[in-house]
Amino acid sequence: MKAKKEKVDYYTEVKNGILFMECKMCSQMTQVSETTTAVTCNLCVRESYNEQFPFEPVTGYKPTGRPRGWAFMKEFVDKDGNVYHKGKEQPGLKGTLKPTIIKPKVSKPKLTKSQKQRIKTDAYAAIHKLKKELKKARFKKDLKRLNSEIKKQQKLIR
Repeated sequence: MKAKKEKVDYYTEVKNGILFMECKMCSQMTQVSETTTAVTCNLCVRESYNEQFPFEPVTGYKPTGRPRGWAFMKEFVDKDGNVYHKGKEQPGLKGTLKPTIIKPKVSKPKLTKSQKQRIKTDAYAAIHKLKKELKKARFKKDLKRLNSEIKKQQKLIR
């Protein structure tokens, strides 16, 4: 024969027609429905969840020591001698090739607002001269050359 479980009655209270019951862990009053027999408040649920699944902060980017885009190179050899073809390691070739030398990107100096404006005005002046020449040009080779020069100048304006 099974032993009967003891029925625990938790304290209930009615405020403004709404039923409240005490939490079975911390005794905080929580809103419930008519048929509820026991309740656990949201704070106790959060605490138990944090115990089961502790918070691990994201540490962010961890550098591997390889340059950007190494996985897209046809062949990349790191400093340890590991050989990679398009990001896939080739263990049979380990130590057979010299490490890949990465050349740093040459950065252009940033132009000031006045320098950019000067380039634009020079381009407009050059386009004006080229269009005058274009009206005088007769041969197809001259027309092509002038049109391509005009296109180059227009790219500088944008």
